[in-house]
Amino acid sequence: MNKEIYINTISWIILIALILASFTIAETHNSQLFLVIILLSVIKFLTITFQFVEVKNAHFIWKLTSILLITSYIIGVLILY
Repeated sequence: MNKEIYINTISWIILIALILASFTIAETHNSQLFLVIILLSVIKFLTITFQFVEVKNAHFIWKLTSILLITSYIIGVLILY
């Protein structure tokens, strides 16, 4: 099996597990676990961005933009909470 296909498959399985974990945590209706859900969404965003959108091979400015976007997301959610 091609190495890239193997890594994509593992990433996809991890994403499915993170989605199921987010759903399970969200359905508990525990407001104290919002940071865990945010952390899981950040991990999903970074996995999709760097693995499937292939920002890992892009110019440095796109990597920096992705990191700044996720940082502003975290700060925004924390301010709104």
